[in-house]
Amino acid sequence: MAWNLTTTTVLETDSKLKLALLSINDLKPHEKGLSLYLQLLRREILRDGVLKCPIIADEESHVILDGMHRWLALKSLGYTEIPVILVDTQGRIGIRIGRRRVHQYMIDPAQEIGIGEVISAGLSGRLMEPRSTRHFFPFSKRQEIDYPLRLLKKGHEQDVSEYLAQNSVERSGALVDEWLREISEELEFLTKRKEEVEKERQELINRVNNSRDCSLTA
Repeated sequence: MAWNLTTTTVLETDSKLKLALLSINDLKPHEKGLSLYLQLLRREILRDGVLKCPIIADEESHVILDGMHRWLALKSLGYTEIPVILVDTQGRIGIRIGRRRVHQYMIDPAQEIGIGEVISAGLSGRLMEPRSTRHFFPFSKRQEIDYPLRLLKKGHEQDVSEYLAQNSVERSGALVDEWLREISEELEFLTKRKEEVEKERQELINRVNNSRDCSLTA
């Protein structure tokens, strides 16, 4: 697919998402990044030669809501612009924020984070700890655009250490391992939920079939 992002583009999705090409320095992170994951992502982006998915940011403040490490990767490589999905956090776009991925399905008020807290962290520069927020949007975050790096303006590589948590390699590895466990936790929840829904579906089919049988024999 060919993209022309010199102006704002509307992605043809159910939500009609706004996709824009913004200056990388106009965007603001709200939490710190992990150096280990950043290194892995940099290698992948350079290998593929594309940015698979745009990041997501608040339309008014340009605070990054999802894609912190993609932003860090392109910034550190010297790119001066990045594709961004812009969302109106104060308007019609409903966004929930939890602390773990599974909170998308298990609403726990004690684990909810207000969007105002996230925007404030981004605007003030007092960044939250890495992986401390999980944003849940009314659309899929994986809007794959495979945007070629060659179409992005590029300058000198930038030092992004100020945005990274000062963790040892071991600690960074432990955080990535926890990330993987969190994904497994979500998969286990969805598997169990799928089994419950399939059981409910089969019970309904059985009731309908039994009702038809009774009608035929009456």
